Amino acid sequence: MYRVGVVELVGYRFWTETLGSDREWIIQTTQAKLYNLLHKEFSNIGSFLHSLRYDYMVFVDGNSKPKKYINILNKASKTAPVPLRIAISHGKTLIEAQNRATKNLQSIEVQGLIFDVPNNCNISPIVAIHSDFNDFTSKIREVSIYETYLELSKFYVKLKKFIMKNGGLAFYLGGDNFVSFIPLRKLDKTIGFLKEIPCLKSGIGIHKIPRRALTLATKALDEIRENRENAKVKVLVFGENT
Repeated sequence: MYRVGVVELVGYRFWTETLGSDREWIIQTTQAKLYNLLHKEFSNIGSFLHSLRYDYMVFVDGNSKPKKYINILNKASKTAPVPLRIAISHGKTLIEAQNRATKNLQSIEVQGLIFDVPNNCNISPIVAIHSDFNDFTSKIREVSIYETYLELSKFYVKLKKFIMKNGGLAFYLGGDNFVSFIPLRKLDKTIGFLKEIPCLKSGIGIHKIPRRALTLATKALDEIRENRENAKVKVLVFGENT
């Protein structure tokens, strides 16, 4: 079983409209400050948070208690310009858990937390995948920075579609880096997909806690880089080579 949550900034659009026409810089700096706070807090409890539209964020949860998320809400309320609400749910896949969390979110009137996780919910090991391209930066010398960004955007769409179809979530980290989370049973199929992408290398980590799974994935990717291995994919499991 997997646990995924959604964070919403309630009434965010209406807040932005109160700022006048010269508002975009205020919006961007406020978003950055809040995202910085939330990312640190979620990482501290082993979860992985990523912004979808800035007014909505999604996170992959490990085995955190409701009290920890209430503490995050309290801290965020001191920085956020609007109320926040969080819904966490469970599912056989990450997408299923995310869908349930999104529906549950609507039942919170203004702000607060819905923790839709049974007491007997056993957390399954999660697969984190950290991918990047071989020497992608050198492409900037051939084409413009914006054109390379478009290439990455096209790949991101392809990656998201595949990962979502297999019950997972994929995110763009910046540069030429991407992270995906998938159910363990989809590992072999996903490795096959990754190996078919030219010049792509991927580190894979497996752990019950999302942050630790991603740490293992990044370690595996670093080992591919450092050892200049021909392998396009390397897997590290908690307790092995760690």
